[in-house]
Amino acid sequence: MRLCLDSFVPPLDRITKGTAIWVRELGFSVVGVDLEPAVPVDANACRAVREILEGEGVSIGQVWSVGTPLVRPDPDESAVHLQVLRDRVPLASALGCRVLLTEAGGIHPANAWYPHPENHGEEALARLVAALKEVAPFAADHGVTIAPEMSLMTILSTVARAEALVAEVGHPGIGINFDPANILDPLSLFDSGAFVDDAFDRLGSRIVNVHAKDAAARDVPLIVHLEEQPAGQGVLDYERLLRRAASLPDWTCIVVEHLADYGQVEEVRRFLVETAERARVRFG
Repeated sequence: MRLCLDSFVPPLDRITKGTAIWVRELGFSVVGVDLEPAVPVDANACRAVREILEGEGVSIGQVWSVGTPLVRPDPDESAVHLQVLRDRVPLASALGCRVLLTEAGGIHPANAWYPHPENHGEEALARLVAALKEVAPFAADHGVTIAPEMSLMTILSTVARAEALVAEVGHPGIGINFDPANILDPLSLFDSGAFVDDAFDRLGSRIVNVHAKDAAARDVPLIVHLEEQPAGQGVLDYERLLRRAASLPDWTCIVVEHLADYGQVEEVRRFLVETAERARVRFG
């Protein structure tokens, strides 16, 4: 497994040799980048970015397809997002990356990440399966795996739904981006090691990416509020997570994301490296 930095990496049109040097100075050799509408790039531009980074020993371990939730209330909007995702598959390939992340989507009219009762029904999951079935062979032909993001309030809200998704799609062009902090709930929060084991037992090698964040419960009465935290500042069992992730292919990334300031980069990196040592595994 590889340690990947996603926080603070500039947009593709602003990546330079200096970016690569900065990444190496932070102790990383893998980064995550975004494909987004505000930064138009073609395959040639992506290959140029790849050459700049690789020239300094840095590779791309994750590409985010920004703004492509695959299920929305309007089927026409969903179809547009699917086509954009499809158009970005060759760009991910040109960047030299195996994993293209996307949003699973949701039925809330304002935001695909917001809660909605229909998100957890069978119809919404069937729509996500149908979209991924359509794009999976194309992605695989380009050496890319599309990995929808798991999140508690979206369509892909549980390990069981992720397991059902990959079984129904039934194609290696689709995998899962496993972000345990996104899907822990009050019942699993303090038994996160068992939660992680269950996820890896169910999903196995269909996990193609792991996000390194943490979760903690806010000290308030009655209704429980869970908060996202940088890795190492919550209660997620990282020894168990890294031990299980070490069984995945060597190219699989543990992705550091959502940090608020540069000072957290070294802190989180040190935590992950030291935890890996305690778990008797290592980053490649």
